[in-house]
Amino acid sequence: MELGRRFDVALCGYYGFGNLGDELLAQAAVRLLEGCGVQRDRIVVLSNDVAETTRFLGTAAVNRWNMRDVFAALRESRTLLLGGGGLFQDSTSFRSPLYYWGIVRMAKLANCRPWCFGQSVGPLNGTLQRFLARDALSACERRGVRDRLSMETLAGWGLGAVFSPDLVFGLDSLPFDGKAGEPRLALNIRPWRNGLPEQVAEKVGEYARSRGLSVRGIALAEEDARTMEELGCRGLLELEGIDRWNPGARDSLAFPGGCMGAVGMRLHFCILSAMAGIPLLSVPYDPKVQGFAEMLNVPTWKPGMAISIPAEDRLQRISGLREDVGRIFRETYLSLGER
Repeated sequence: MELGRRFDVALCGYYGFGNLGDELLAQAAVRLLEGCGVQRDRIVVLSNDVAETTRFLGTAAVNRWNMRDVFAALRESRTLLLGGGGLFQDSTSFRSPLYYWGIVRMAKLANCRPWCFGQSVGPLNGTLQRFLARDALSACERRGVRDRLSMETLAGWGLGAVFSPDLVFGLDSLPFDGKAGEPRLALNIRPWRNGLPEQVAEKVGEYARSRGLSVRGIALAEEDARTMEELGCRGLLELEGIDRWNPGARDSLAFPGGCMGAVGMRLHFCILSAMAGIPLLSVPYDPKVQGFAEMLNVPTWKPGMAISIPAEDRLQRISGLREDVGRIFRETYLSLGER
C-alpha cells in the first residue's frame, strides 16, 4: 500500500445506471479484487447512484459526475481500474470515450496508476473518438480485452494486451431447472436501430408458434422491458410475461423453468444463458456480441435468416473460463506491484 493512500483501487465503468450487465461487472470486479487480497474498504467506485452502489457492493463510492469528488478519490487511490464493458465506443454516444479518456487523464494527474481488464474497444467511427480511446488506453499500465476485434484494434495502434474473458464469467451461474414448467424460449430484445428489434421479434414469434413454445421476455434494463412491451402491443410478439432482472437483487434472479433455448441481443444475457447451460442463439447487434459468439462458437442470427436454436449448450467450453478470469485478473493486478 502506498503511504497515505486510502484505497488500492478506484473502480470505473458504467455503474449505477440500473443495467444488470454493468452491475454484475462491478460485482465481479470487487470479488476478483478480494481474491487478490484487496478488502472492500480499500475500493472506491465511481457511480451514477452512490447510495445504491454502496449498498450493493459494500464499498465506498463517489458521484461519477462530480469531478471534484472523482479527483479526490483518484488522489486517494493507488490504481484506477477500468472494470469491464465497452467503454471506448461511439455507437451509443460520443460522450463515452470522452468521459473515460478524461478519467484516465485525471488519474495520471493524481499519480493513480490506470489499468483495464475485460474491455471491448470499438466501434469507433470518429477520428477524435479513436484518438481519445488510443490515448487513454496507451496510458494504461496493463491492458486486458475480451475479444479478437479489440485485440486487433489495439495491435493496430501499437498497443499490447492480454486476452481477458468478461468479468461476469467469474461469477456463479444463475439457477435454472430445465425440466420444470412448460417448454418455452427466453428472449432478450434491447432497443436498437434499423428495425432490428422488430425483425428479431417477428422471427422468434414464428419459430415459437411453429413448435408450440411460449416466449418469456428477460429485461436487463428498463429500456429492454419497454421495447418488448411495445413490440407486444404492436402485435409483433406474443409474450407470456416479462421478467425485469433487478441488479440490486441478483440472489433472487433465475431463468424460468422449462427453457428449451434462449435468443438474446444483450451481451450479458447471452453470457448468463450460456453459463446456465441453455442452448443459445445470439443476435450480434454490436461487435462485442460477435466476439463472444466467436469465442464460444455460439451460433448467431442476422436479418433475413430463420431462427434455429442449437440442441447443445456451452457448459463444457465455459467451465474453464471462470478459472481463467480469476487467474488472469490476479496475475494482472499483482504485476502492477508497489511503487
